[in-house]
Amino acid sequence: MWGQGWSRLADDLIGRVASAPDEISVHVAEADGEVVSARLAFREGTEFASLWGGSTPAEWRGRGIHRALVATRAALAVARGVTYLHVDASDDSAPILRRLGFEAVTTTTPYVWSPEGD
Repeated sequence: MWGQGWSRLADDLIGRVASAPDEISVHVAEADGEVVSARLAFREGTEFASLWGGSTPAEWRGRGIHRALVATRAALAVARGVTYLHVDASDDSAPILRRLGFEAVTTTTPYVWSPEGD
């Protein structure tokens, strides 16, 4: 997905679930060997949680996979008493999020920093 290898993400998620299982919920959708993972990160002591991941391969777009992953995680957040969900979404995800009741409140500009020598 996105022309990058994300295998290191599995190890990171395993570690997060092992160390703080109440702070993260990992969801996976799979069809024909294609996997879409998404996670919900809770911010203990706050009314906030964050949605991460959920990029869907081009050939599977338009079939409701991303919408189902967002809706499932949002329902879990509500069940846990979360008032606000944060999503740093792509332009592709914005229409799906709006249909599910999300409202854009701002934008971000991503930057990448690499220390010298890396």
